[in-house]
Amino acid sequence: MARDNIIYLDNSATTRPSNASLEKMREALCVSWGNAGSTHAMGNEAHKLLEEARNIVGVSLGIRRPQDGHVIFTGSGSEANNLAIFGSIEAKVRDGGKVFISDGEHPSVNECANALEKKGFEVHRVPTVGGALDIGYLEKHCDKSTVLASFMLVNNETGALYDVARAASVVREKAPKAFIHSDCVQGYLKTRFTFKSLGVDALTVSSHKVNAPKGAGALVITQEVIRAKRLVPVILGGGQETGFRSGTENIPAIAAFGAAVKEGMGDFGERAQTVRELRALLEEKIKDTVRINRPEKGIDCIVNMTLPQIKSETMLNFLSGEGICISAGSACSARSAGVSRALTAFGLPDSEADCSVRVSLSHLNTAEDIETFAAVLSAGVDRLAKIR
Repeated sequence: MARDNIIYLDNSATTRPSNASLEKMREALCVSWGNAGSTHAMGNEAHKLLEEARNIVGVSLGIRRPQDGHVIFTGSGSEANNLAIFGSIEAKVRDGGKVFISDGEHPSVNECANALEKKGFEVHRVPTVGGALDIGYLEKHCDKSTVLASFMLVNNETGALYDVARAASVVREKAPKAFIHSDCVQGYLKTRFTFKSLGVDALTVSSHKVNAPKGAGALVITQEVIRAKRLVPVILGGGQETGFRSGTENIPAIAAFGAAVKEGMGDFGERAQTVRELRALLEEKIKDTVRINRPEKGIDCIVNMTLPQIKSETMLNFLSGEGICISAGSACSARSAGVSRALTAFGLPDSEADCSVRVSLSHLNTAEDIETFAAVLSAGVDRLAKIR
């Protein structure tokens, strides 16, 4: 199928790389292709691209001085989440304690929590019914034995915007020594926040969710974490990234990441308005076809909907055949069997979660995309309902 004929509405899975990011990647691949760890001219050119990207990502999160925080580049958002969780646990704690995450976390956090549970840690999954963190649960169960808390900023399946700042404040009060982390991958450059505004010790962002190619993520940490040695590396080797993540840096992906972030910061307001208008149009067009699962507070680019007794996989196949790309949830677990944890945590029964799909919008989408999708979705519901 020709790419020009595809309507892509799965931007929470990955985004189309921008021309600016691809041009920066080309520069890193074809011009400044040295090893950033080398001290000769070619290495210095690569190192310059690395530090330029580090500065851009930092500034986008309100980090303008070294004392404000430090950006550690990784190979993905999942790797950054693993570094935050296992790196903080290994730094100070080896004999258990309480760990808090939300009950709808991305697999890269949830699976880490499962691993900690097997090692004897007491893992609490904070309820998120309706798309809101249950702060009361956190206040009741969090105490000084808590060693780690990790709450995503935006749920990748429902679009729910969690009050991470309030949750972090509760943990900070109840357990001052706990390490607090937020997976901000889905919220980055989609909603306004800074490292400081969230009140966490570390946060995660990723390149391919913000119109850069895949292959780069970042963990941002406070200087206090560095001074107190509250994070240790989980990948050992040559000591790149100030010793926190060994392995030769993927300069092409990192440089492209920086270029995309710079673009996204400059166009933030315009992009947000475009997506807001597209969402309003989408909801108007599909309101009589499906039920929209609106979180208590959410971002505009993710719309989760439940089909009328039609399996999500069946609808995805139908839409794909018509050249329309959406998803049934996280791309990281889309090929796994089972009902979405995020949707059942949101409050949907298994039967409805199994009939729910996600549309995720981009500023690159058009009103025509939405009109076509809505018409094809309606036709699909009519057709599939007759043969189920």
